[in-house]
Amino acid sequence: MDRPIITIFRTLAVTLALATTTACATGGNLYRPGPSMLSAGPVEDFDRYVQSVRAHVATNLVPVSGFEREQQVEWNLPFRRTPAAGCPSGDRTGLLLVHGLSDSPFVFRDLAEYLAAHCVEVRSLLLQGHGTRPGDMVTASAEVWRAQVRDHFTALSQEVDRAFIGGFSLGGALATDYALADSGPRPAGLIAVAPAWQLNGLRDYLWLAPIADAFGDFLEKEPELNPVKYESFSFNAGSQLDTVMSAVQKRMSESRSLEMPLFLAATEADSVINLEYLVSRFRERFTHPANTMIIFRDTRNPWPEAMADDRIQFLNSYLPEANILEFSHQSLLISPDNELYGLGAPLQRCLEPNNLSLEACRELPEEELWFSAWHDTERPVFTSRLTYNPCFSELAGGMLAFLKANGAATTAP
Repeated sequence: MDRPIITIFRTLAVTLALATTTACATGGNLYRPGPSMLSAGPVEDFDRYVQSVRAHVATNLVPVSGFEREQQVEWNLPFRRTPAAGCPSGDRTGLLLVHGLSDSPFVFRDLAEYLAAHCVEVRSLLLQGHGTRPGDMVTASAEVWRAQVRDHFTALSQEVDRAFIGGFSLGGALATDYALADSGPRPAGLIAVAPAWQLNGLRDYLWLAPIADAFGDFLEKEPELNPVKYESFSFNAGSQLDTVMSAVQKRMSESRSLEMPLFLAATEADSVINLEYLVSRFRERFTHPANTMIIFRDTRNPWPEAMADDRIQFLNSYLPEANILEFSHQSLLISPDNELYGLGAPLQRCLEPNNLSLEACRELPEEELWFSAWHDTERPVFTSRLTYNPCFSELAGGMLAFLKANGAATTAP
């Protein structure tokens, strides 16, 4: 969601008047739903589940240019990473991870490799409407997303001794919604990275999404350059996000104290997620003694005393030696070695330039391009979205420490 969605929604009231004249301009198969949709259902065999999703993605995928189609299918698939050789066979720990809106399980590959090397089984799933073409988001359903999360966590909890749940962005909200619910197997803890508990200015406009959906499918159709994440955004995506977010906020408001162990991470520069809301919920609602929060921020600036908490750790996100002004929403879970988003990888430079055309960005000398979150205002330097986390090892290590503190018998082989 680290895209200029807020700016687009601010003009939605005007564009609604034009929607009826553009609704038929679908732009080809990319923006039309594919021939099939993923559904929820019991996960009796994870390998069989992956094979069924492979068939679905292979059938529905509209590939982006510049990458082999078969590779794009593989990148978008759900996956399982089992504990490394040498890990103890008993007292197994598992973690289910849920990806974000318009994203794919690819976002968790680096984290999964790290945790599996430290004896944690990691599983991911592909949410309905994702991993194929933006058109599949037109009919995606929050209720199916919830059911998918429930089915996969139930299956994981039956195969390990201790099951945790986690997610990123929308997936963080879905994981939280499940963790705070009263039904199904109980997670041993919750990991939420930039969870969509509340948004910034966008929250004031999401209510318009169902209305606009009656006139057209897409808020904006963007060129699709990323093989593992949609750039285009449908009205229905905003509506389903609002459904999930509202449910999470309701669950949090129903209790003064939430005893679920929580690991929370975010970046202060996030253009979409409301950090103040995350901090207030962490401080006031989640009371478990093992809770921890990591915030990536420019540590040259003081943190507000009113938001202080000994359980919050700050990591510096202003790294001028690497031309980094701040960390973006999308960068948090990505290692510098990632094959698509990492240093020198195909998507690392100029994926989403700020107030700069793609062509102009690519022509800039390396030393003139800086990296940041997305911004709709001019900056003192040319910037593009940061796609990886220079502090990835600290974030992954913090998660591992959280798993251990909550009873996970993890030992590096």
